[in-house]
Amino acid sequence: MSRQRKRAFFRILQIIVCFGVVFLTLKLSLVVIGDESRPLPIDDNLRKLMIEVEADNTRRSLNVERVCKKYNLGFYRKLADDSLFKHPPAPQYAVFYMDRVHNISYCPVYKAGTTTWLYNLCLLMNVPEETLNSGKEQLSTIARRAIPELEYPKADHVLTTSRKLLIVRHPFERLLSAYRDKLENSIAGREHGTLYFYRKFGVKIVQKYRNENFTEPQPNQVIRREGVPPPAGVEPTFREFVEYMIETDLGSYEDDHWMPYYLFCTPCLVKYDIIAKVESLWRDQVYAINKLGLQDRIKPRWRHSNSYANASKIYFSQLNREMVRRLYEKLRLDFELFDYSPDVYYEYATSID
Repeated sequence: MSRQRKRAFFRILQIIVCFGVVFLTLKLSLVVIGDESRPLPIDDNLRKLMIEVEADNTRRSLNVERVCKKYNLGFYRKLADDSLFKHPPAPQYAVFYMDRVHNISYCPVYKAGTTTWLYNLCLLMNVPEETLNSGKEQLSTIARRAIPELEYPKADHVLTTSRKLLIVRHPFERLLSAYRDKLENSIAGREHGTLYFYRKFGVKIVQKYRNENFTEPQPNQVIRREGVPPPAGVEPTFREFVEYMIETDLGSYEDDHWMPYYLFCTPCLVKYDIIAKVESLWRDQVYAINKLGLQDRIKPRWRHSNSYANASKIYFSQLNREMVRRLYEKLRLDFELFDYSPDVYYEYATSID
């Protein structure tokens, strides 16, 4: 093949790849309006749902108890025995939103339905929806103003006597969501703190984990949001972020968006009455709202703007299987506590370093 024909061939190949990426981006850019318009179950359907989720909730609670005992943590710690995991000696009272009016304590696992439930709590505290939807303040700021932090020992009493809610998500999915929301693009989303995250974390991650052999991820290993300015090119890749997660001590993560559940919400020290999952959030919300007697005040909702099909498959292809294994080991307790599996993510990863 002549040099001219080779150039033409590769030019055509580039065009095909570009069209493929554009098509994939358009296909994946699906705005999730959510389940707010979905009809609520009533009568027999509601009773059936409540029985079904009650059984799931009991299984989830028993699994947490089993794993805490297995690793000698929290309530179940035997002082004579060691544990594989470092664990706080007491709950982190400051992170909870303790609504004494409705007798609810909520631990916000960020990137796992927090927008939904902080919104709900604000509605319960009579915060106008116009304020919540204005975009002038972070929802967590509004919620903290409506539900001020309690100090010990008052916090301990309220936490012990209230009904406690926890919402979790597959640890890898939560991690990817945190990366894409906070670190992937320092140009877009500055009203949500992306520049702050770049300056505090992104710069250091790039300095430490980017080497002279660095190459940009392939177009099929990232998703670019339609209508959003592209990254500046100085941000950490997902692979670099995972290297940071693997190499950094858990206590030094310094941010709630990727702090492990067991350190942040201490489920081995707090017996949660309701453990919901993002993967079944609408159903679990119906259960939680009715269980808490709030069905006349709030409804199931999904306050999240965008979702991309196969995002984990796309981004985890930046990793090799050894990295997935090491990341799993770092977050293994969260996986076991809430019965998640890493298996499919090994398939997403490449086998090449």
